[in-house]
Amino acid sequence: MNKQEIIQKLHAQYALFCELVQNLSPEAFILQPEGKWSAAQQLDHLIRSVRPVVLGLSLPSFLLRLIFGRAKHTSRDYDTLVKTYQDALAKGGKSPKAYEPKVPGEGFQSFGSERLLQMIAGLDRLLESLSEADLDTLQAPHPLLGKLTLRELMYFTIYHAQHHQRNVEMGLA
Repeated sequence: MNKQEIIQKLHAQYALFCELVQNLSPEAFILQPEGKWSAAQQLDHLIRSVRPVVLGLSLPSFLLRLIFGRAKHTSRDYDTLVKTYQDALAKGGKSPKAYEPKVPGEGFQSFGSERLLQMIAGLDRLLESLSEADLDTLQAPHPLLGKLTLRELMYFTIYHAQHHQRNVEMGLA
């Protein structure tokens, strides 16, 4: 995927997720299936997960390179990155404490969706300022997968919304 395709897919996937949670009844939004997160918690988790990505990409490229170094591997393709993440989950990988959702309060269904979409729009703008080469040479840490190129991190960010959308849909079934 090139940068424009990444931006397009980020926008589309997060819009789908937010549309799903906004169309839930308030009762369905907070319903927590046995041992699972509610749709409200899934939304809160995505906000908590996207926030550091936006923060990291807002740093100047030279600072990212200084802090995290240059990528020592070529970017994996989307399917390979997704499989790597799924394998990590299958081996017991879990969300670190900092990304665990809280039980959101009143008004979060609308506010949280709007906030998440604003964050993705900001991420889109930050991506516009990076070159294709930057996406493959700059890297950042992922709590479960280690250092990822920025392209891989964007692939993960796209898939992460799909993963949590499926979780919401399964919780409704």
